[in-house]
Parts: sequence; C-alpha cells; structure tokens
Amino acid sequence: MKLTEDDVRLLEFSTHQEYLQSLVTTQDLRYLGHKENGLRLYQTGYRSFTKAAFESRRTEIADFLYATQDHNVYFSRGLQTSDYFLGELATRERPNRLGMLSTIIYIRYCRMNAEISGYIDYEQALRRTNKDKENALDWKAIFKGEQILYPTKIDLSYYNSRSDRVFKKNSRNYIVLCDPIRGVVFRNIHDRKDVIPDPIAGYFGTNTTRTEIDSNVYEQVVLYDHVVRKNF
Repeated sequence: MKLTEDDVRLLEFSTHQEYLQSLVTTQDLRYLGHKENGLRLYQTGYRSFTKAAFESRRTEIADFLYATQDHNVYFSRGLQTSDYFLGELATRERPNRLGMLSTIIYIRYCRMNAEISGYIDYEQALRRTNKDKENALDWKAIFKGEQILYPTKIDLSYYNSRSDRVFKKNSRNYIVLCDPIRGVVFRNIHDRKDVIPDPIAGYFGTNTTRTEIDSNVYEQVVLYDHVVRKNF
C-alpha cells in the first residue's frame, strides 16, 4: 500500500466536517459568497471524499500506519513458546506481511458452552490492531498466550453452535465462493487461484498445502498456506 501526502493528511481531521472545512479556500468564498455554500458543495463529493469514503479511507490509512511501525512490524519478534500453533503462526507472520504467502487459519474452539468455528485470513487479521475498532486483535497478547484467537463474524467464515447461524465475508485477500461440488472455496484476489479446504478431497488448490496442528487449547486447528504468484 502506497500512501500520498494527501492520504496521510486525512489523519489530521477527527471528523468529516473538519475535513470539509479545510477544503474551503479564499477563492471559494469569493465565488460562493459564504463558507456554508462551500461546505454544501463539498458535501456532495465534489473534489472531496463523501463522509462514508472519508471514514473508510481514514481507517484504512490508520490501520496500515499502526501495523507497520517499526516496533510492531513483527508481533512475534522474540517469541519463546512451547505452543506449537503459536510457533507456526510466528513462522508465517513475515511472509504473510510481505505478500509472499497467504495463510488461512481454520479453528474450532469451545467458548461459553458453544462451539465456534470458522476460517480467518491471517494477513488481514494481522492488520486488525486498531483498538478503536470492533473485533480488534492484540497480537502481542495472543503470541504471549494471554489471549485466544478465534473466528468472528467479520472473518472469512464464522459458525456458532448456540445460534446455529453461519456468516461469511470476503477479505482483502479472498473472495468466499460456495461451489455445489467442492463446497466452500476461497479465491485469492491476487493470483485468482482457489484454496479448497475440503480435507477429504486431498487437493487443496494450486500452490496450496494443508497443515493440521495439535493443540491443547483448540478442538481443531488447520493452516492452509497458499504461495501467492502475482505474476503467474
């Protein structure tokens, strides 16, 4: 992700209204007569972000800058753990951040007398660190074993046995498809290759491997590692 000066400048404004007020120039006042006229013009999206676009872009930029600060680039840096799952995640953190590898995490976890299961886009989850957002993740605490990683409604898929409801959501790296023969399929946005998580089929997609992890915390953990070939 490449940021321009205009992108970073969005972080200076706490609200969309502050952003719009910054756009009104002396020349605007000369032609429009009043500042409110200028604000109404820019509110329509003329040479500006609409409110929804402003909030979305500002959040995206803040998440990116927060996740790529030097001391936070690798949350697993210096990790010392006997937990095999956390060790495997640590090994995959750097290649996922660099876009060379795209890992999908499948988890089944018992929580509050309900089984929660689903698929997590690891690279996208590594970006969910903004504490002001819902379902933010404290990866430092996760790698220390102080918090549990489990699927949520904003991940690739989510199932809760108590509510018996299934949710699915596309991520920044995958489109969720429901194939009548292959079942659930995740199509990588960057190289258009499919990740097929069917354990019985034995074929998980081009450049994709499946690794099942033994865990004392989770009922089941499986990692699907897709080597991204962006020029393939």
